[in-house]
Amino acid sequence: MSASIHPSSEWHAVQNVFYRKHRIYQMQWAELDLSRFRVAASSFGGPIALLRDDRQLMEAGSAPTLDSAIHVYSASGRTIGKIECDALEQHIAGFSWNSREQLVCVQEDGIVRVFSLSGHEPTFFSLLGSENSDRGSVSIVDCRFWDQGGLVAMTSDFTFIYVNDIGEPKPRALANARLTAPPHSWTVVPPHLTLSHHVEVLASVGATVLSIDAAGVQDQLLDHGPYARISVSPNGRLVALCSDSGRRIQVVSMDFQRSFSECTRSSPSAEADDFLYDIAWCGSDAAVASFASEVLLIGPFGDTLAFPYDSLANPMHLVQELDGVRMFNAQSHEFLCKVSEEAKSVFQIGSTSAAALLFDALDGLRTHSARADETMRSIRDDMPQAVDTCIAAAGSEPVVELQQALLRAASLGKSFLPVFSGDKLVDMCRSLRIVNCLSSYAVGIPVSLLQFQSLPFEEWVTRLLNRNQHRLAASVCRYMEQPADQVYVHWACAKIRASATLDDDSLYRALRDRLETLPLGVIASYVDIAQVANQCGYQRLAIRLLQHEPRAASQVPLLISMGQDRAAMDEAIRSGDADLVYFCIFHLFKAMPLGEFFHVVSRTPAAARLFERYCIDQSTPVLEDYYFQDDAFAKSARLIVADNLDQQRDVAKLSANLKVALKILHNDKSCAHEAAAIDSHIRLAKFQSQLEADSPGEVYIGLPLNETLAKCFLQGNYAKASKLRVDFKVPERRYYWIKLHALVVRRDWTELARLANAKTSPIGYRPFVDECVAALQYQEAARYIPRCDGSERAVLFLRIGFFREAALAAAATKDIDMLRQIHSASARDATLQHDIAQQIDKLVRT
Repeated sequence: MSASIHPSSEWHAVQNVFYRKHRIYQMQWAELDLSRFRVAASSFGGPIALLRDDRQLMEAGSAPTLDSAIHVYSASGRTIGKIECDALEQHIAGFSWNSREQLVCVQEDGIVRVFSLSGHEPTFFSLLGSENSDRGSVSIVDCRFWDQGGLVAMTSDFTFIYVNDIGEPKPRALANARLTAPPHSWTVVPPHLTLSHHVEVLASVGATVLSIDAAGVQDQLLDHGPYARISVSPNGRLVALCSDSGRRIQVVSMDFQRSFSECTRSSPSAEADDFLYDIAWCGSDAAVASFASEVLLIGPFGDTLAFPYDSLANPMHLVQELDGVRMFNAQSHEFLCKVSEEAKSVFQIGSTSAAALLFDALDGLRTHSARADETMRSIRDDMPQAVDTCIAAAGSEPVVELQQALLRAASLGKSFLPVFSGDKLVDMCRSLRIVNCLSSYAVGIPVSLLQFQSLPFEEWVTRLLNRNQHRLAASVCRYMEQPADQVYVHWACAKIRASATLDDDSLYRALRDRLETLPLGVIASYVDIAQVANQCGYQRLAIRLLQHEPRAASQVPLLISMGQDRAAMDEAIRSGDADLVYFCIFHLFKAMPLGEFFHVVSRTPAAARLFERYCIDQSTPVLEDYYFQDDAFAKSARLIVADNLDQQRDVAKLSANLKVALKILHNDKSCAHEAAAIDSHIRLAKFQSQLEADSPGEVYIGLPLNETLAKCFLQGNYAKASKLRVDFKVPERRYYWIKLHALVVRRDWTELARLANAKTSPIGYRPFVDECVAALQYQEAARYIPRCDGSERAVLFLRIGFFREAALAAAATKDIDMLRQIHSASARDATLQHDIAQQIDKLVRT
């Protein structure tokens, strides 16, 4: 290490902050002239898209200069693929990558097309929908995007239309700023950076800046414009404003009330053609501007760093990252970032921190220096902090050799600690190994540790799969002990798409030979693979793959889309999922003739039951045809009865329909009970009709038998009630209960006594007492208590407040506990209490 260049030699100071510019790649795209292309680069080390700038005239040359396709490269300049622009019928107003590495292309006619990294199956929607049809021939002239999946487009009449999420596009217009000319420049403030949580647009108009959102337009009242570039910091607190000439760059607060720094390029090197090309942010407090001859970093207090370049024809394109800025041109790809505090603690010249001494001690051990042991002893108390600092510094270092040296230093310090968890060191080693693997030339995803940790691990696996790096993705999943099912599913889908010359059997064998070697359960679902096979014309292969699918809910819809209706129904029945069976039933009902549909449904009892239940709940007339074809006499009769329940007031029509149902039931000898019930209902309806004729104003039709009987008692029509009992063979116990309750409600105590005295009550006499007590008729209740069981009399008399009778009943049964309860309850009757006390003493002595 001592012989190599010191890490701090690449550092550049801006006051007390250091920045470093590190070369990531020498570009592999054969020195393309990027000035002839429109460029869109994705964050998080994502791909770079190049589209020939059709606004420039150029000489005929080799591809891809004259190619109309969008060429996609990795960050190292390695070709990934290309997206044919045949579907893009008009000029592209703007294009950019979203956070899912999808290329969003906005055409002049307002059509937005979203391409995957491979270019397959684009989705699209329109920004200029029906609500904008009255605006005439409006077109899109410019666009701005943000990583979370939104965009703002400026139309030819200088209004702004925004979409917050291209996954669920709902184009809306911002407030009309009444612009008569295009702004000098404009940018977007994403919703997550605004106080209102709605997208805003900052537009340079004249000498000022307009803030435009859905609610209105606000003039920031500036007077130093126009501005060629406007850029918002990642935390949404600062705004960088670049003058139209590009020589004056100012950083102000988001409300444009305070100016934090200002830079004026007045050096002789600033030539007339050294125009401002791009601007981005390095962190949240330093702006980076790209000119034709240099890249300029403007620090928080106006201090600057200049990084000159030789070629005026290849200015640097800037890609803003979480912890810095990526800069690339036709020759190289570099990363500009702030030096971490941990790296400063270890590598800064003159640093005496424990971490710096630990790193020096490692170097001393390699050279067998005697001072290494002395150094280790001197930092013994600060060893845990030194180890943690070296581990953190390794995570911020882009050079692999320095990462290894720092981790070795941390490992050395750990060996001097009696108690220290090595999980942090192990995790750092694992993460850095994957980061370095992603950043290799072959993969071309240059990410820092902070960027790697800011996204879920599954997202990085998906990005590898987008580049068809299946072997590497599987190795990374295995290394991180994460499930790799999506890797093998993606591989199988890619294999099917790329095997146009193989037949179904050969392709199935190729897939089986690879997938069967995997551990059981690695492939959780085969539906995605089968769906791709079906789309590519391998229907037999798709059916065979679906045989391995364990979840019927995923299997059935695909079988239906393939036209395998009977197989789909069988799988749905086998799954036991009622919703899935209904899904098949509804599909078959729409797709088949009615007779064939009835045949298919009736051959599976579970489907038939669900179909019947649905038709009954929805009152669907098709059920009558189904029963007729299936010779289901009992069900047909029940259906007629159910359909006529709302026609009970029309007794003649009800009786006629029920007689039809009765005639149908006579065809099935096993339905004798149902036939008798329908016959009884017909006779009851006629009896109720006669009752209504005899009692004008009363309603009997539609009441059940028991309620009809009760109402006869309540109306005092005892003769009709008796006849109803005989005609319909009402059980005696039920008859007594109904008459007892009705007589108490009617307060017909004479008839109630006659009922009790007619013969021995089949329900006993306790119900007589309970009904009278419930009606607060205690004297009537007392008449029937003596006819109850001896053990109940004392309790019942006490319940209605007849204390003396209760005492006599308790004495008769020699119930001392009940006598004591009565003694406590009859506190106001001293004579009775004295008699009860004597009776208790007498019983106790005996």
